[in-house]
Amino acid sequence: MRTPLALLAVAALLPGCGPAPQPADLILSAGRVYTLDESEPWAEAVAIRGGHIAAVGTDEEVLSRFRGQVFELGGRMVLPGFHDAHVHPTFGGIQLMQCDLSGSASAVALTALVAGCDAALPQGDWLVGGGWELSLFPDANPSKDLLDAINADRPIFLRGADGHSSWANSKALALAGIDAETPNPPQGIIERDENGAPSGTLRESAQGLVEAIVPPLTAEDRLEATRQAVALANQFGITSMIDAATSTDEWTAWQGLDAAGGLTARVVLSIPVSSPLTWTPDESLIRPEDRGSGQRLRRDAAKLFVDGVLEGETAALLEPYLGEGGGTGMLILPADELAARVVALDAQGVQAHFHAIGDRAVRVALDAVEQAIEHNGPSDNRHHISHLQLIDPTDYPRFAALNVTANFQPLWAYPDGYITDINLPAIGAERVEGMYPIGSLERAGARIAAGSDWSVSSLNPLPAIETALTRQDATGEIEGTLNANEAVSLDTMLRAYTANGAWLMHQEDETGVIKPGMAADLVVLEKDLFSIAAEEIGEVAVTMTLFEGAIVYRRPSQPQP
Repeated sequence: MRTPLALLAVAALLPGCGPAPQPADLILSAGRVYTLDESEPWAEAVAIRGGHIAAVGTDEEVLSRFRGQVFELGGRMVLPGFHDAHVHPTFGGIQLMQCDLSGSASAVALTALVAGCDAALPQGDWLVGGGWELSLFPDANPSKDLLDAINADRPIFLRGADGHSSWANSKALALAGIDAETPNPPQGIIERDENGAPSGTLRESAQGLVEAIVPPLTAEDRLEATRQAVALANQFGITSMIDAATSTDEWTAWQGLDAAGGLTARVVLSIPVSSPLTWTPDESLIRPEDRGSGQRLRRDAAKLFVDGVLEGETAALLEPYLGEGGGTGMLILPADELAARVVALDAQGVQAHFHAIGDRAVRVALDAVEQAIEHNGPSDNRHHISHLQLIDPTDYPRFAALNVTANFQPLWAYPDGYITDINLPAIGAERVEGMYPIGSLERAGARIAAGSDWSVSSLNPLPAIETALTRQDATGEIEGTLNANEAVSLDTMLRAYTANGAWLMHQEDETGVIKPGMAADLVVLEKDLFSIAAEEIGEVAVTMTLFEGAIVYRRPSQPQP
C-alpha cells in the first residue's frame, strides 16, 4: 500500500522493449497539476531534472519515460510557485525580530503586547516594533499617553502596519525635538491634540524625525531579517517576489543572502526614486541591464510613490475628503515632475513600479506612462501600479491601452475596520463601494497581478485569493461583502499569482507555467482549490515548496525524502 507523499525508489518502470527510461531527480505523481499552460492545463505528473521541468503529463506518460525518486501526491494540487508582486521582505523580517504587533484584535490586546515587549528589554534600551493596525484607534491616531503609561522613561517607537504612520511616546518625541512648535516636514504630518501638542502619531515623512535617532540596525540584523523573510515566503509557496522598495542597506542584505547560497527565490528589487518615507533614494542602485540575465536577484525597477494612504488622508483624490479639512490629499511629486522622471526611466529601460492609492494618484501615474510612450515609443518595460484602492471608472480601459499591469493586494478587498471605521467617514459610501475594482479592471482588459504588501498584511497568498473570489473576510470574523460585482474567478487569481506575476518580472520564459524547460519552482497544496468552496481556500495548507527542483519547504507532518 502506498502512502501519500511517500518517497519511492523506482528501479524499473516498464518492462519490454521500449526506450530506456531517462533519469529524473524527482517525480511528482498522482497529483492534480494545474499547469497554467493553455495547451495542456491539467496533468497528473511532473518529472524534474537539473532544476527544470523535464516532462508533464499523465502518470503513465511520465513514469514510462523517467525513473527516479517519486512523490505520490494522492490527489494534492500542484501549481507554479506563487509570485508575490508587491512585498517588503527585509522590513517584514525586521518586524519579526522586534516587537511584532501584527494580529492584535483590539487596542487593549495591542497595549498588552507592547507591555510584554517592554518587560523583556533592559531599562534604557529603545523599544522598537511595528505592525499595529490603525483601525484600532479613533481617527487612526493613537495617543502617546497609552505608551507613556507603559513606560515613560524608555523611548518607544512603533511603526504602523501600513508603513505610512508611526506611534511614539513622549520620551521618543522629546529626544527627536518634536513639540508644539515643530512644523510639519514636507510630505509629512505631525498629528496634534486639541492644544497643538504632538499627539504621538506621525504620518509619512514625519516618521523620519524619530526614525533618524532610533539606534541603527546592524548589517547582520538585516541579513538575518532577509533570510527569515525568504524562509517564510517559501513556507507559503512563494518562489518569486518583487521587493516593493529596497533601500541601500537592504540591497546589501540581499547581496549577502545570495552570496551565502541562502536565496531560495527570484527577486526583483524596486529602487525608490521618490519617497515620503525615511530613507534617501539612491537611483545609482538601478541596473536595467539585469533584465534577462537569469540572475536570481535583479534590480531593474524603480519605485515611485505617487501619494500616501486614505487612513492619514494623504492619498490623492479627485474629489475632496468629507472631514473638516476637506482636502484632496497629497502628491509626493508634482504631476509634471513625476511624468518627467517616468519618461527618463522608461528611456533607460527601467520598469516603473508605482504606489498609488487614490483615484487622482492612479490617473497621474497613468498619465506619466502615457507621456513616456509619447516620448519614447512603446517599450517592454511592463510598468505597473500597486494598491489601486480607488480608480475613476474612466481610467479602467487605460490600463490595457497603456500596457500597465494592475497590481492589487486582494486581501484588503473586504469591509474591515479600515474601511468601515476610517475610510467610510472620510470618503463616503459611494467611493467605498468602488474600492479595489479587480473585476472591473479585468473586464476592461487589464492584466492583473497580485501581492501581499507584507508586513502590512499576511504574506500567505491563499486567504488573499479567497478574498478576491468572495469580497469577504477570509477568517469569517467580520461580516459583510465589499461590492460582490468586483469578485473574480479562481483561474484569474491563480494566473495573477503565477503566470502574470512571472510576466511582470520579465521571467515568463522561466517561471509561472508548468511545462518542459521551465524552472521547477512549484508549490504543492493539500487540496485541489477547484474542488472546494471558495470560502475554504484560505485554510488550505502548503504541503511542499520546490525552488529550482530542490525542496525548500516541507510541512512538518510530511516525510523526509
